[in-house]
Amino acid sequence: MFEGFEEITDKELYDKAVAGDKPAVVIFTKPDSSQNETFYHVLSKFQKLYGDKINFYYMDATKNTSAEDLGVYAFPTVLYFRDTMELERHDYLPSEEDVEKAIRRLLRL
Repeated sequence: MFEGFEEITDKELYDKAVAGDKPAVVIFTKPDSSQNETFYHVLSKFQKLYGDKINFYYMDATKNTSAEDLGVYAFPTVLYFRDTMELERHDYLPSEEDVEKAIRRLLRL
């Protein structure tokens, strides 16, 4: 669904994204969301630029329950994690500037 992004499940979310060895960007989505392509277009640029420093994931909310556990009710929504903490959230279509700011925060730039 999101080329360059790894799909994760409820069982993998904590170990890979929340407490992973690198900061993580996670898109929580539903396959039928009309905004998927638009979100992907904004985020794919950053995946190509920072994919060696940040893990990029997506989670299908129709197959997993973690989105609800994290208070995600609009799809797609992007969450940014570092050191077991959620640092940023975009439950709206972020601009490139919004994503850049969140990425810089993840990387402490």
